[in-house]
Amino acid sequence: MGVGKLSVSDALAFLSRTGQEGRVFVPGGPVEPVGLYKAFEDAPDFAAGLTFCGMMIPGVNTGDWGGLHPDAQAEVFLPAPHLVASIAQGQTRVLPVHYSGAWRYLCNAEFKAAIFHVCPPDERGQCNLSLSADSSPAFWDRDVVKLGVINPALPVIKGAPSMPYASFDAVVELEAPPTAVSPAPASAAVAAIGGHVADLVPNGATLQAGIGKLPASVLAALKGHKDLRLHSGLIGDWALDLLAGGAFSEIGNALTAGVILGSPALHKAMANEARVRLLPISQTHDGATLAGIDRFISINAALEIDLYGQINCEYAGDKTIAGIGGALDFLRGARASRGGKPIIMIQAEGKGGISRIVPRLTTPSVSITRADAPILVTEYGSVDLEPLDTRAKATAIIALAAPAHRGYLANALKDLNL
Repeated sequence: MGVGKLSVSDALAFLSRTGQEGRVFVPGGPVEPVGLYKAFEDAPDFAAGLTFCGMMIPGVNTGDWGGLHPDAQAEVFLPAPHLVASIAQGQTRVLPVHYSGAWRYLCNAEFKAAIFHVCPPDERGQCNLSLSADSSPAFWDRDVVKLGVINPALPVIKGAPSMPYASFDAVVELEAPPTAVSPAPASAAVAAIGGHVADLVPNGATLQAGIGKLPASVLAALKGHKDLRLHSGLIGDWALDLLAGGAFSEIGNALTAGVILGSPALHKAMANEARVRLLPISQTHDGATLAGIDRFISINAALEIDLYGQINCEYAGDKTIAGIGGALDFLRGARASRGGKPIIMIQAEGKGGISRIVPRLTTPSVSITRADAPILVTEYGSVDLEPLDTRAKATAIIALAAPAHRGYLANALKDLNL
């Protein structure tokens, strides 16, 4: 029996029927099936009884899958501001795990159906996964109903894996451009942080960079480096300047990641880049793999640090704006790597001149504990916190605060149990 080709309404009915009272995997990042989501918005009754689960990225994926119908639900690993109401109403549940833990959840939790957003089949009947291979491979060999969303607008990425068209139980064609992200301009403070981090990166290093302005500022400052490699959760627009400047190694698979997340210009460049290899989370975030990479340097941003060395990556005040993600997976891998460096960047001051270095975190949880002490970088310099005792650590953190706040923090230190 061949693969069933469905209309959009029939595809919704197919998911509604096969996934009823169970989880449906939805790919996120640059390959969120936006066309399918919009179809559900127009016919929300098909979402009733379904639980949608996937690796959605705050600021990139804007759909509220759990809010499609009063009887629909969603599970996410990275909460986003636009999901506040859905989370409060209990329609979206947050699973607060690292990326490596998210992969285990996708592999072990019960799913009834999985959506694959792929390119049209080639002459061999293979459908390229395009811009993302981080989570979909968890369902290749699972006993779940598989729906292929065939999108001619997705770029074929030579270094991305493919899956057989014949492996789908049904397909629907929905053409829509992939989700794109444009780089934001960097402030003077952000550029200064990028410069400090670049000074810590030797030629020949293997880099991991997160999402946002801070990691992008670092990579922009590395244009003069040579023989760099990438082993990361994502490849962003910052790769374009490094490619143009010849900063990356010429070896095969020099650019390894799970997702390509950026502008159409990045999509085009990566489609023909022979050194790109896209892999699932089980390989990009594996602790033993990361520890085995010499000079592995993880570069991630956080929102706040206290004088104990505890770090917040999730909250802006009382608002959840992000999740834990893969920062700690990469931090621990870099710390275990020979010559590795686990770097966490924090702007010393936030909006309105508020210090992001505080006596104690006031957030509901700690994203990175003081035991996972990184190399801390602000616009005022850098310090490796791991070899320092508790009081020396606090003193070093104060030295990286904005000058206007150092006196207050020094006085606060006297009242802390350090």
